[in-house]
Amino acid sequence: MTGYLKYGFVLLAAVWAALIGNMVGYAWNLSHSRPILPGNGFPQPEIVIESQEQQERRWTVAVFGVDSREGSLGKETRSDMQMIFNVNLESGEIRIVSVYRDTYLKIGGEKYDKINEAYFKGGPEQAAAALGENLDLTIDDYISFSWKAAADAINLLGGIDVELSPEEFGLINGFITETVKSTGIGSMHLTKEGPNHLDGVQAVAYARLRKIDTDFKRTERQRQVAALVLKKARQADVATLSQVLSAVLPQTSSTIGLSDLLPVVKRMKQFYIGETKGFPMKLKDALIDKKDCVAPLTLEENVAELHRFLFDEEDYQPSEGVKTISRYIEGKLK
Repeated sequence: MTGYLKYGFVLLAAVWAALIGNMVGYAWNLSHSRPILPGNGFPQPEIVIESQEQQERRWTVAVFGVDSREGSLGKETRSDMQMIFNVNLESGEIRIVSVYRDTYLKIGGEKYDKINEAYFKGGPEQAAAALGENLDLTIDDYISFSWKAAADAINLLGGIDVELSPEEFGLINGFITETVKSTGIGSMHLTKEGPNHLDGVQAVAYARLRKIDTDFKRTERQRQVAALVLKKARQADVATLSQVLSAVLPQTSSTIGLSDLLPVVKRMKQFYIGETKGFPMKLKDALIDKKDCVAPLTLEENVAELHRFLFDEEDYQPSEGVKTISRYIEGKLK
C-alpha cells in the first residue's frame, strides 16, 4: 500500500504545487532503495537514531513558491514562501508547516540571515539543505514553482471558493492586476467582499496578500488555499488531473517526472490535509544586523515542538547542531 500511497502523494504534490504555490515533488521514486538526501545532493543533518526511524515512516518535502517574472526557479530568485509537507505513508494524512520567510536562521556554511536568503543564494538545493539543518529534518525531496504554475493548476481544477474580509477585498484587486502582469494569464477584478469564487490568478493574489495584517496571517491564507485546492483535486477525474500535471510539471524544478505520476492519479482520494502550523511557534520580532527578522524563542525549543507536531515525538531532543545554531541566534538578541 505504501508504494501506491507515495506515488499518489506525488501527484497531489504536483497538483498542489501547481495550485497555489506550495507543494511538493515526487514520492521517493519506486522504492525505499532510492537514497534520500545524499542521492539528491543535499547534506544530511545529524539526527539521533530514534528520530531517524520516526522520519523514515513519513515523506518530508520542501515546497517553494517563487516570485519570478521570467520563470527562473534557480538561485538569485526570491522564494515567496517555503513550506514543509509531511506525509504519513500509511494513513495519507498530510501535515503542513509554513516557515516564515523572515525567520533568522543559518542559511548555508557559517552564514546566517532570513531563511528565504538561502534560496536566493543557492536555489532550491541550498534552501532545502538549510531547512534540514535548522529543523533537524531529513528532506526527502523538494519542488519549486512560480505563481504562473499555481494559477494554471487552479484554473484547470475549476477555481476555489473563499470568503473575503473587508480588509482583504480592499487590497486584492491590486494584487490581481500585478499577478496578471507577472503571469500573462487573464482575470478580472472582484466586485464584493464576502463569498467569492476565485480563478487561478485571483487565488494566487489572495495567497500573496500582505500589508493588511502579518506574515503569520498570510501563511494561514496560503495553507487555506492548499486545503481548498486539495479538496478540488480529490473531486477531479483522472483526465483533469492528468491535464493539470501536463501543464504544471514543466513549470517546476524538482525530482519529479510526469511519466512517474500519470499511472497513479486515481489514488488522489487517499490523501487529506490534517493539522497545519507556522514556524517558529514561539517567536519575537527583532532587529538583527539592521534587518527586521523573526527570531525563534528559542530555536532549540521550537525544533522540539516541531517534531512533536510532525512526528508525534513527545520527548524529542534536538541535535547538537541545532543547539549550536540556537545559541548563536540567542547571542544576536542580546
